Amino acid sequence: TATGLEYELVEDKEGKTARPGDFITLHITYKTDKDSVLNSTYKMGRPITSKVTPPMFKGSFEEGLVMLSEGDSANFYIPSDSLFKGQPDEHRPKFCPKGSKIIYSVRVTKIEDSKTMELAQEKQIEEYAGKNGLKLEKTASGLCYAVTIPGAGAKAAKGDTVSVHYEGTTLAEGKKFDSSRERNQPFDFPVGQGFVIPGWDEALQLLPAGSKATLLIPSKLAYGEQGAPGSPIGPNASLIFEIEVMSVKPAKK
Repeated sequence: TATGLEYELVEDKEGKTARPGDFITLHITYKTDKDSVLNSTYKMGRPITSKVTPPMFKGSFEEGLVMLSEGDSANFYIPSDSLFKGQPDEHRPKFCPKGSKIIYSVRVTKIEDSKTMELAQEKQIEEYAGKNGLKLEKTASGLCYAVTIPGAGAKAAKGDTVSVHYEGTTLAEGKKFDSSRERNQPFDFPVGQGFVIPGWDEALQLLPAGSKATLLIPSKLAYGEQGAPGSPIGPNASLIFEIEVMSVKPAKK
């Protein structure tokens, strides 16, 4: 390209190309120019979804993404000198000597704007609730929850400490990623202080002590665009939590 991005289109489908701000779902394999695979979403067993951002430098990988539409696959050759520009030589990996390139091999499976993704998550949540007979309540923020056993205790206010048992799974894949019951240890935290994801901070101020509920939390109220690296929670993942509010302890005055 005019900015120096070197690429080859392997498959070129007709369709709308990605734009900055869109969410693009793709499989990607990172290789050295000696053809050694560094990482691959195929090994993870699922593609990744990320937000299309402005280019980090001239000829960057982000420039390549806005050339692609759904179904396209391509290889982008990114100079390692650009990737490690301004960093000390000792920070450069041995497999990326000066003058080498990193090859990004991608296949695009889906492109969505933020509104379309939000609507898709809402539909997914509603379908899950319907299949499981949950009577959902929805807040202005987009938090959805269903009370399965009403509580008769106090409601937590901002700053109060709640003790909660929970089990968390991803909505799309149904993968369990955490459970306090398996550890036999409730989770205690102060509400409304940012110690937990926004969906939890909101929900735990709505449910009295003694309540059991199912929380269906869209990604914007969970781990957002980044997901939780090292866990089954990928970027833009909606989550399910089965929770029980064990107790509410008022904040010290």
